[in-house]
Amino acid sequence: MAKVTAQPSYTPQASALLIELARQSEEESGCISYKILPSLDESNVFITLEVWESPEAEQQHWDTAHLKQILAMLTPRAVPYKSA
Repeated sequence: MAKVTAQPSYTPQASALLIELARQSEEESGCISYKILPSLDESNVFITLEVWESPEAEQQHWDTAHLKQILAMLTPRAVPYKSA
């Protein structure tokens, strides 16, 4: 799981980027499921719920160009962090 908090004015753009991230991630070998869940309490907060076949598959995900690109686009206007 990961949590992303976007600046309120950037919420629609962050949502679109996260949806694209999920779409591309679900095409990766080893990805069982990758969902973006908007917070019910805070409209600018999103949770990614990821299920990977193995820790190695998840690690490979962190090395993909699409993840690096989307995180770079999110970072100036959102705070992503990984949690267990």
